[in-house]
Amino acid sequence: MGTDKTLRTDVDVDAIKAAIVRALVKRTALPPYEELRGLYNALVEHVQTLMPLAEKQIARLNRGTVVWYEKQSRLKTIPHELAQGLGYGLQSADWHVRSLGYTVQFLLDNAGLAQERDR
Repeated sequence: MGTDKTLRTDVDVDAIKAAIVRALVKRTALPPYEELRGLYNALVEHVQTLMPLAEKQIARLNRGTVVWYEKQSRLKTIPHELAQGLGYGLQSADWHVRSLGYTVQFLLDNAGLAQERDR
């Protein structure tokens, strides 16, 4: 259990939130592909950090409830989303970054980090 606490205190929530904001911002023009690639890579790292925490928190919910099922279903889609990659075109890359931003937001909301800060 000590490793969980260490993991949680090492998570830079502010950096994660900043990446989410950058991913979900309304754009009037598409940024360069390289910029989207950098943001995508940062979001993937955040997914890797938050996924185990969110899985543990969601596993604590009452199994078989609608809330548990919805969150479990969402968790199971994440590896498939990551497997799609960034895409080849600029619009595709923008869409994948935005989608991954919502995924990171879901993981952050379900990682139990807010509860740790409140204590």
